[in-house]
Amino acid sequence: MGARGCISCLLLLTCGQIVRSQDSLWVDVTDQSNQTLDEDADIEKRYTPELTEELMSAKADALLLFTEYTAIAGEELKSFLMNVTAYSDDAIRNADNVITSDYNSNCRSKFDSRIRTIQNDARRAASFSGENHHKFLLGHMIVMRMHLNKSETLVKKCTKAVRDCGISCETIPRVKRWRRQALEEIHRVREDMQHSRRSYKDLVLHARRKLNHLHKQVIKRSNDAVDKYHECLRR
Repeated sequence: MGARGCISCLLLLTCGQIVRSQDSLWVDVTDQSNQTLDEDADIEKRYTPELTEELMSAKADALLLFTEYTAIAGEELKSFLMNVTAYSDDAIRNADNVITSDYNSNCRSKFDSRIRTIQNDARRAASFSGENHHKFLLGHMIVMRMHLNKSETLVKKCTKAVRDCGISCETIPRVKRWRRQALEEIHRVREDMQHSRRSYKDLVLHARRKLNHLHKQVIKRSNDAVDKYHECLRR
């Protein structure tokens, strides 16, 4: 009887441990399933879609920065060229108002030639300066576009991988590496944009000073042309 009682107790203990292990196993599986679902939902909100939005934002900001400063430089160049023509017209009118007893066609021909030379020299110098400044602006934009294109290629790889095998592919090492590299390129562009903005401001200021210097030269040379015209008429 004592032996049978011991065997019964051992069987009860063994069954109890099995039941407890099954209960704990059931709880662990449930928690893990819920955690996996939460992680998948979080991944869907965090990774490739957000990276795509950040890439689009960086591309738009880079283009806006480039067009903003090229528009400023272009408008100031256009205004300068208009001022050159207007001032030359004033010089011609001043020469026409000179009262002389004799009209010297040779003097007038030389004066008109000088005015045309002044206009052409000013336009050529301003256009050359504007082209160099535009190339500088464009050079910054090309560098940023190179990084953005590289980032876009990596984002497309991530998008294709997720589309082919689902959200779970967001966590595989290859996709994580692509995503990290794409984000590094975007951050590089953001840093370059801060430097480019300062460089663009300095460039616009330099272009403005150059145009002001050319405008002063036009004024001085036009006045000299009028004086020479007067001297020619007095001979």
